[in-house]
This record gives sequence, C-alpha cells and structure tokens, in this order.
Amino acid sequence: MVFEYKTNEQGHYVCDICGSVKVRQNTMHYHLQKHEGTKKYQCTYANKGCTKKFYQKYALDEHVKMSHSSVPVEPTIKCSFPECTSAFHKKDAYRTHIARTHLKDRVKEWIVKKEDSKIYNCEVCKAEYKSYPAILYHVMDHAKQDLTLKAFLRGI
Repeated sequence: MVFEYKTNEQGHYVCDICGSVKVRQNTMHYHLQKHEGTKKYQCTYANKGCTKKFYQKYALDEHVKMSHSSVPVEPTIKCSFPECTSAFHKKDAYRTHIARTHLKDRVKEWIVKKEDSKIYNCEVCKAEYKSYPAILYHVMDHAKQDLTLKAFLRGI
C-alpha cells in the first residue's frame, strides 16, 4: 500500500489514525504499516514450524540470527550498573532492564495506568502507551535528563 504522509508546523510526520508524531518519514512508514497490520517478511524457517512475521526486513534478519543460528550469539550490551552482570542483544531490552531493575522506584512515579484499561500515561510529558514495556522504554528518555544517572545511561 502507498502511504500518504502529513506533516505538522515543525515538519514532523503525523499519523492520521492515532496522532503519533515521528521525526523521520521512514519511521512513520513503519508506524503506518503497524496500523495496516501487514507483516510482509516471514521467517525463512517456516518449513520447520516457525510462524514469525515482521514489518521490517532487519527484524526478520535479527530473528533468524538469534533464533535459528547453529552458533549461539553472545550478547554484546553489558549493563553499566555496578555489580550487575546482565547482558543483552538489543538496546530496547537493555533500557527496559534498567527501568525495571535499577530505576524502578524512580520511574514508577512517572507512569500512571488508566483505570480499567491497558493504557499507560507518562506523567512527565503526557505521552500515552499501550504496553508497560513501551512506557518503560519511553521514560528512560526522561531518566537520562537526571544528572546523577547520566554516566550509567550513556548510549541508551
């Protein structure tokens, strides 16, 4: 499907469906694909029972490398907090780990769950998210503004 891209006064791309704002057109493209619901990249191991599908080719390639490789892939992202030995393959998992493990008391004041729903709001900027991991990933941007945490959160 061909998407139509609308921009706001700042030149950012705005989703007609949910109002989400993206800085880059390619990011908006993938966002719109999620609304469309079409995952056009299917795992090449479907003949072996894998039913995973993806919106982006890089996600499929990562999946194949991580799930179907005969050689185990070692995680390369090490947690920067002292005495933590956790390591991760992806930055999003690392960010979520820090929010859940090391900063849970700090970030919980920024997250409010809407009553009788699965929607979470950010108390800092009022952004809305449909899952707890998504809002945890988001609030890490606010945590990075805290000068006492900057050294631990560099690069995430």
